[in-house]
Amino acid sequence: MKIFLYCVIWSASICQAIFAQISNTLSLVPTDNIAGAHSPYQGDNFFRIATNTAAFEEYGFNLMLAKANEVGEKWHLDIPQPLTIRDVSFWLKATPKGIAGCIGTREGRYNWGFKGNDLEDFSDQKYWPRSFRYHDEESARLTKIKSLITGKEAEKIARDALHQLGLTEKDFHLSEKLDVHQYKFEETNGVIYPLPCFNVRWRMEGPKQYAAENMEYNPIVMDVSGITKRVVKYFTVEWSASNPKLRRVPIATNYFQMLNLPTNYLDTLPALRRKMLGLPLITNAPTAVTNLAK
Repeated sequence: MKIFLYCVIWSASICQAIFAQISNTLSLVPTDNIAGAHSPYQGDNFFRIATNTAAFEEYGFNLMLAKANEVGEKWHLDIPQPLTIRDVSFWLKATPKGIAGCIGTREGRYNWGFKGNDLEDFSDQKYWPRSFRYHDEESARLTKIKSLITGKEAEKIARDALHQLGLTEKDFHLSEKLDVHQYKFEETNGVIYPLPCFNVRWRMEGPKQYAAENMEYNPIVMDVSGITKRVVKYFTVEWSASNPKLRRVPIATNYFQMLNLPTNYLDTLPALRRKMLGLPLITNAPTAVTNLAK
């Protein structure tokens, strides 16, 4: 479980970092065409089940754009107007459990990552911890900026942000007590200074896990800026994809049809392919049923 969790976090962070880096270095021409909004980075092939079609890209792009605008409005992000296709770039792939991909503003500041048809992570590249961690000059600069919020206020901002996404601690058996820590920077002379950014973590109900190893399983993690007083990083382990009952954005009924796949495509896959896609094994797999409507 621990190794898997680290791989998931590493994979999501790496994909988002690559996507953001490309967005920062390229000046994409505004377009009203979905294909013209493609990011040069088009994701990996892990769990990909088909090549994108125009119908699938329209479906997936609009799903991600709607969620990005919803988060932007509810979290009061520094976005002057609802985002349109002219403001963003994206990558997208089809997986057995719904879309996976990322959409971000073209100047590279905001990015939203998706997995299992739902929002998995978000970052504000201007203020998230990666903008200053392991960058001594930037960290030293931030030591001179006093946080506009306390740890308690950061906790409230994070909790409110979670609830604004339609998630609650009760739904996922999370502890009501959050772990809140302020980032710090140690100068070469050994003096430690607080930085204007807070890390907020949720954990499961019950006793801490892996306490002896100074580790803990955190299903949801946020970073809150003491400068903007907003969430600048959000990551969640995907319950919704692994549990259809919790999926807040159901997969479209014509999902496989949009990909030009049989409606029962997943049931026809051989055992090894199902295992590689993270699907349970089945016996007596049926023959593929062709979609009559295209």
